[in-house]
Amino acid sequence: MHTLAWLSWVVLVMSVALITTNPFYLVLILLCVLLVAALAPRTEQAVAGMRALIIFGCSMLVISALIAVVNGNYGDHVLFTIPGPELPGWIGGLHLGGPVSGEGLAAALIRGLAILCVFLAFGVFNGAVSPHRVLRTAPAALFHAGLVVTVGLTLLPASIDDLRRIREMRALRGAPTGLRGLPGLVVPAVLGGLERSMRLAEAMEARGYAAEPATSRWPGLLGALSAPLLLAAAWAWFYYDQLRALAAVAAVLGVAAIGAWALLSARARRTTKLHNEPLAVADRVGIAFSCAALASIGVLSVGGWLELDYNPFAGLAWPEFAIGGAFAALTVAWPVVLLLLQPGASDAAQPVQAGEAVAS
Repeated sequence: MHTLAWLSWVVLVMSVALITTNPFYLVLILLCVLLVAALAPRTEQAVAGMRALIIFGCSMLVISALIAVVNGNYGDHVLFTIPGPELPGWIGGLHLGGPVSGEGLAAALIRGLAILCVFLAFGVFNGAVSPHRVLRTAPAALFHAGLVVTVGLTLLPASIDDLRRIREMRALRGAPTGLRGLPGLVVPAVLGGLERSMRLAEAMEARGYAAEPATSRWPGLLGALSAPLLLAAAWAWFYYDQLRALAAVAAVLGVAAIGAWALLSARARRTTKLHNEPLAVADRVGIAFSCAALASIGVLSVGGWLELDYNPFAGLAWPEFAIGGAFAALTVAWPVVLLLLQPGASDAAQPVQAGEAVAS
């Protein structure tokens, strides 16, 4: 699959998971992401990174539930009560301890489940798409930002590989394990990361990165102007009904400012590509399906024709499961069709070091 196809899928998963509060639909989204992960191309480093993201996502799920327990919550179905100190009201209503209800725990677990879906989607993307492919896809106006993101994508797999290699060497030497051996494991990994960063910086400087002639200030001013315009548009639209016409005008001007910034920045910076990744017809169909599914789910949800919400504080009722919501959750499984029909079309992600990503 093409890099843009994977990126559109990640955006679709993130959007659907974050706007859905029904646990049944979130579990369905999670199963779809795991199915895509099982079929997607991956390397040994990608498997290690995916395992780390699964552990981190499950940890966030547990932490979300623990925070709900420690802070206490409201609801009719009180499970138990944790004693806590009385805090003054001027700190914003923060409290420690108190009654822990089933409604609060359900809401915390739903939030953690949505975060887990997003983490796993990014883990699949990181394993299926090599960093240098991401860098080639970045627009010319966002080349340096894409470079930073590309280097960041190599951080987790490279760090996990360093920790595994150091742990194996320490095991061969009979070094102590557990908490006593933690400094001997972490310190070499940190030093290796710093050394890798220095090599990357030297390689970038030798290749003349960021050594560009001075450009016009208009692209930067237009980009900076778009932020207050969009903020003012959102503020006027949601808080003042009589100013919605001006809010729409401000939103259009903000989007136009962003477009002008991207166009002028791209013209001011010349970039060359050694290899253009072809965008197959199947990938185009997948990207179009992601965009159409995201727009349809957003319109149907705003219009009230599609119910993806669940409020556990409304009596902790059993969540509804409708065909429309299930179909909306199943839209995130569209890469399965491409991966099954074209098993050899997707390039297996090769382990690329940060320096190699820069050199591409």
